[in-house]
Amino acid sequence: MKYFRELVGSLGFLLILCTIYFGLIHVGPAKFFTAPNAQKLFYLHVPSGLITYLAFMMVVGGSSFYLYNKSNYADNIAKCSAELGLVFGFMSLSSGTFWMKAEWGGDIVSRFLTDMRLATTLAMWLLYIAYVVYRRQPETSNLKKNAAILGLSGMLMIPLSYFSSRFLRSHHPVIVGTEDQGSLDPSLRLGLYMGILGFLLLYYFLFMLRFRIEELEKTYLEKRMENV
Repeated sequence: MKYFRELVGSLGFLLILCTIYFGLIHVGPAKFFTAPNAQKLFYLHVPSGLITYLAFMMVVGGSSFYLYNKSNYADNIAKCSAELGLVFGFMSLSSGTFWMKAEWGGDIVSRFLTDMRLATTLAMWLLYIAYVVYRRQPETSNLKKNAAILGLSGMLMIPLSYFSSRFLRSHHPVIVGTEDQGSLDPSLRLGLYMGILGFLLLYYFLFMLRFRIEELEKTYLEKRMENV
């Protein structure tokens, strides 16, 4: 379908705008929070965090397939998704930092060093920064192989970050995937689900766009090499 990618991106952007409206205007200050206004970051913090995990899992999947069959298609998936994971990861970390400072107070650096959810998520994000920086070199088969091995480290870092608030020392609340999710106010759940869907559609749009750019760049370089 022509312009399907653009329609998906537009719908995702619209849903995110609706999520912001719900969080800032429609829903009043949350109860049982020290900083009820800062809690409104919840509607952006949780969806961006979940999409970050999705993006980095795509890197793991693409890296796995590349090591298995040397598929350039799989390598492109890993490369493009890693870049988007950094963007959504920055959104999640920054919104979480502001919310954490308002809700818990204290020194931000010490919080990141002592709270395992914060520490492992930051470590995961820095790992994929290293992945993206490493891939800025001229591409060779050896570089792709090493990058795929680095990308596979997410098999450890992603579940470690996600489950750290459940099994390790952390003040981070656990909402998604627990019984607590069912106790959320219906209006809050509506905003959360709307935000998750909006960010998912936006990720799809940006991924397909970045993937197309990557293909065009490689086609251009191949033709340039042929004319040398």
